[in-house]
Amino acid sequence: MKQPQVFFVTGKGGVGKTTVAASLAVHLADEGRRVLIVETDHGGQLADLLGAGDLSAEPKPVAPRVAAARLLPRALVEDYFRGLLRLPFLANRLLNSRSFNALTAAAPGVAEFLLLQKILEWAEPGWRSRSRYDVVLIDGPATGHALKLLGTPRTIASLVPAGPIGAVARGALALLADHTRTHVLVVTLPEELAVTETLEAYDALRNDLAVDVLRPVINRIYPRRFSVHEVEQLLASDERDHPLVIAAQYQLARRRDTERHIQRLRRHLPQSPLSLPMVFDQQLSAAHLHRLGETLAPLLETAPA
Repeated sequence: MKQPQVFFVTGKGGVGKTTVAASLAVHLADEGRRVLIVETDHGGQLADLLGAGDLSAEPKPVAPRVAAARLLPRALVEDYFRGLLRLPFLANRLLNSRSFNALTAAAPGVAEFLLLQKILEWAEPGWRSRSRYDVVLIDGPATGHALKLLGTPRTIASLVPAGPIGAVARGALALLADHTRTHVLVVTLPEELAVTETLEAYDALRNDLAVDVLRPVINRIYPRRFSVHEVEQLLASDERDHPLVIAAQYQLARRRDTERHIQRLRRHLPQSPLSLPMVFDQQLSAAHLHRLGETLAPLLETAPA
């Protein structure tokens, strides 16, 4: 039986990683694959994008061949310790204590470990249950937290080499090390800080964590609206204060900045970025997700089914 693939989507906050994750999930489903997409932060945007209502830790169908779930770090910690302490009053007293909150905040990778344990349950056939999915797609945290998440198995395995915790850590390490199954996708914007963070993340993912990193996605690319001759006319225009001229020159400036940032990524990375167009509608529809998903299809060339 073929084992499920796992995709982690990350990027600087606000770059549109949830949109990219949802579009990729829809495209994979269009190809006939059964997809589970998992939200891991408090944003709640995934449910809105998919028209899914409230999401919980239990996957629920949200589209043909697509299920979705939401895993929040604090909820994972609470559920874990409620399972250990079967008496509700003891669990409530522990979870509400300042000492417990301080300990779990300071302990290395507790929430990240529990998140990875949950992903393993879905991704590994035979890990508690057979996988119902061909792809588990993680709408991950922002870059810094994602690096911590992906580095947690190594930390836990070194601290707790044996027992159930050690087994989970080793299972997660094996999954992350399998470049035929597990892939990381970094989403960025054509902006200075976002591109800088992407380059740093790409280096850490490849060299420090040794995981497979797909081509980066550079989101919200302004279209090229003018010919070379029209650009020359706009730049030489005597009506610089006309609102239409100002708008056109703004668009030209954004396009020049975009091309500069794309070239920077091309110079420093072994893989050229994949560009997603700017969507000017106020709200993304299912049709938008399908079109964006088709644009993302080349990413899968290096992540075969």
